[in-house]
Amino acid sequence: AGEVSQLICELTGFDRAALCNTGSEAVLGAMRIARTVTGRSLIVAFTGSYHGIMDEVLVRGTKKLKTYPAASGILPEAVQNMLILDYGTDESLRIIRERAHELAAVLVEPVQSRRPEFRPVAFLKQLREVTAAAGTTLIFDEVITGFRFHPGGAQALFGIKADLATYGKVVGGGVSIGIIAGNKDLMDALDGGFWQYGDASVPEVGVTYFAGTFVRHPLALAAAKASLEYMRAAGPALQQGLTAKTERLAHALNTELERQQLPFFVAHFGSLWKIKFHEEIPYSELLFTLMREKGIHIWDGFPCFLTTVYTDAEIDQLVAACLASARELVDAGFFKAPTPPTEASLPEAGTSFWLNQPPAPGARLGRDHAGNPAWFIADPSRPGSYQQISVN
Repeated sequence: AGEVSQLICELTGFDRAALCNTGSEAVLGAMRIARTVTGRSLIVAFTGSYHGIMDEVLVRGTKKLKTYPAASGILPEAVQNMLILDYGTDESLRIIRERAHELAAVLVEPVQSRRPEFRPVAFLKQLREVTAAAGTTLIFDEVITGFRFHPGGAQALFGIKADLATYGKVVGGGVSIGIIAGNKDLMDALDGGFWQYGDASVPEVGVTYFAGTFVRHPLALAAAKASLEYMRAAGPALQQGLTAKTERLAHALNTELERQQLPFFVAHFGSLWKIKFHEEIPYSELLFTLMREKGIHIWDGFPCFLTTVYTDAEIDQLVAACLASARELVDAGFFKAPTPPTEASLPEAGTSFWLNQPPAPGARLGRDHAGNPAWFIADPSRPGSYQQISVN
């Protein structure tokens, strides 16, 4: 347990780490810590985020700032200390600023697994400033983003440091684990803080309750130690390679989906990708049924992830199965047939071929400093920025 906690702190930059069984438990513990230390009750979360299976986070909000359970069996009073706002909006930031003195915490899924194409970095930076000024705990739920996109998670990619963060999934290498990591002044609420045998030191911080039968299970800890040591040795290149694979997948599919005027696209960030429809289409879930018949299983409407074991050939197989399934749905009348291109939509005579052919997956066409057409790709060292690439 000590070795795993040290690795977590080394990779994330936090002071202390605590172990549990699942990401849901980690979120529960982080919320409990925030309320214990701040003495406040209200917690903000955002529409579209997923934070696990506890009653408080299975919640829906209204424009009138009322909260309601999102599932049957949850009592209305169980969610009354949650305030649900739209993610990434100026209006939400205004409400948080006005009510910051009431807030124990703001709970954020920095890249929402259901909307990976939306990354409001400027919003998150302002949120960090507002919460820090008000003594409100900023919790990043990195159960999905942690270690998957960068060894330091979304915090390292975006240059934003939360007070507490939750992790899971990737850390356990397939074995169930949850982790809370954070600053000492908050994490001490789990055990009273530092003390040692042989002198007069004692735990001096007031504590909350957090425990479980399988917390620090030897098998989970062995798997976590192996996974973390592997990721530490590989460094950020591991995640950068996965991101490049995913960009290749998304580019291959999106290029053809747009060309064939099909009604869906691949949203992605890092190694997370998700098939999303442009509009509601009856029986659109048949796409996943047809792909399943071709050997590709995607849980209907859920996010997907590429891992290091995927080969280029397997990615090509996935792309081919998806496009073939979409064509079957066109032929059967579930998707609209593409409209033939008009003369006005064709490239002008003399247009350079390289302008129509991206030289790398995910490349975007723009203009250089001299105003000439040029290709750009995302700069992994500066999220939200692009770097020009040369074309031979």
